[in-house]
Amino acid sequence: MDECEKSFDDVCMCTDTCALAGASAFFAGIQDAVIVVNGPLWCYFFAMRHIEHSQSTISHRMICTQLDNDAIVFGAEEYLHDALVPYVEQPPALLAIVSSCAAGLIGDDIEAIAHGAGITCPIVALDTSGLVGSFADGWDKAAHTALSVLLPERQEPQVNTVNLIGMTSAYYNGGNDVRELVRLLEMAGYTVHAVFGSEMFAAELCTLSRAALNIVVHDELGLESARLLEDICSTPYIAPLPPYGRAGTRRWLEEIARALPPVRGDETEAEIARVTCEDFLRINECKSLWGELRYDTALIRAPRSVAWGIAHALRTEWADVCHLAVAAEAERTQEVMKIADEIPGETDAVRIQQILSAMEGGLLLGSSNESAHIDPKGTQYLPISYPVQDALRLTDVPFMGLRGARHIEEQLWNGNILRRKISLS
Repeated sequence: MDECEKSFDDVCMCTDTCALAGASAFFAGIQDAVIVVNGPLWCYFFAMRHIEHSQSTISHRMICTQLDNDAIVFGAEEYLHDALVPYVEQPPALLAIVSSCAAGLIGDDIEAIAHGAGITCPIVALDTSGLVGSFADGWDKAAHTALSVLLPERQEPQVNTVNLIGMTSAYYNGGNDVRELVRLLEMAGYTVHAVFGSEMFAAELCTLSRAALNIVVHDELGLESARLLEDICSTPYIAPLPPYGRAGTRRWLEEIARALPPVRGDETEAEIARVTCEDFLRINECKSLWGELRYDTALIRAPRSVAWGIAHALRTEWADVCHLAVAAEAERTQEVMKIADEIPGETDAVRIQQILSAMEGGLLLGSSNESAHIDPKGTQYLPISYPVQDALRLTDVPFMGLRGARHIEEQLWNGNILRRKISLS
């Protein structure tokens, strides 16, 4: 590999999806919102391509002003007016205008231009230029801006009602995780008023304060929004480690129960006990035939909450791992980080590549960026984050909750058994 190829390779391993994609993904989670990307077509297609993985029809309500070099010099008002024409007579429930890095340099008053064009629906305008940062930063800024525009004063909270905060279908398998967590909460007798950032409607932004408790799932996305809701509406929140694994699911539900006692907590406990018993018998049968599920080295690389939640389940429940490396942002709870033997920087391409190249009898939980650097004969790979170009997912099986625990452990065992069969042949 020459120096040019090596340099490009390192960039591919370090690049995170940008703030524009994150902000657009937040508004894409509001099903009756229209998103206007104020920027060049390249930025628009980059963001839309990421969202299309989980929302195949997003192009029907996500458009672009198609800024060119003239707009950077003379302003984007004319381009924005042209893009907004369809929504003057037929305004959506919410219009989100997300400016790219190039548009951010212009300094136009985007909201004033939209109102001047005759738009009468609620407008949320924000800048996602380079200094905003990553996908999570853009998602967080979009959520904050939307709340500040649309959130009313505190309403009377409804009994046993919760919001899930910080979930998105733009995370790999995120939509399926939403449905599993809603299923578990409803089984326990809670009413899920809204999933902030996924499969909601614009009107629900104005009623988020009806919940008695906000549950932050992905803290890198939703923690600051939960704090804002607490400040504005006095709604308490909790931010436990996401529920990966059977024990992790029990722990997650117990923490919710301490903050807001469930109506039917016995039902979820009985379901966890049933699943745990059934799985124990099946897994023990596998162990008697194939031995323990063991990996010399495991590397996890994913968004922070995903990486640390899965790391905890992997080490404490799913497998015996000699050396566990977690390439993710530091967790807020230092106790959780002790689960890892090594925490390479998430952009430390050199160290990540060293770990992957040296893997024998290892496990990679990451994306196609990392799987390109492994020997598939010696390393088992399970995609848990985007981009994913080397696997196909069509089912509705989640990663979180009880169904997710069974799915991941099934994948780990089946992949491990296949490797052992190949080594014996």
